[in-house]
Amino acid sequence: MLFQRERFGMAFEVMLDTEKCKGCEECIEICATKVFEMQKGKSVPVNAKECLGCGSCVEVCKEKALEVKELEVEISETTRLLLKDLLSD
Repeated sequence: MLFQRERFGMAFEVMLDTEKCKGCEECIEICATKVFEMQKGKSVPVNAKECLGCGSCVEVCKEKALEVKELEVEISETTRLLLKDLLSD
């Protein structure tokens, strides 16, 4: 399986299985933040940093070629120590 990935410092990662994508453009039409554009007959997540994580693109993709994952935020040990009371819940 080949995946096009875009990862940024935002909260979501958008993954496209290029073997499954048929270029139907449904994800382009439904995405309110214009994450996708067509390239060589495939929908590509070129603006993944704009993803809101709503999952609309995943829902309309009949080919099951898209996945949106929430990324975990890495916290440094210094930050963890400073916020220990808040993070202990």
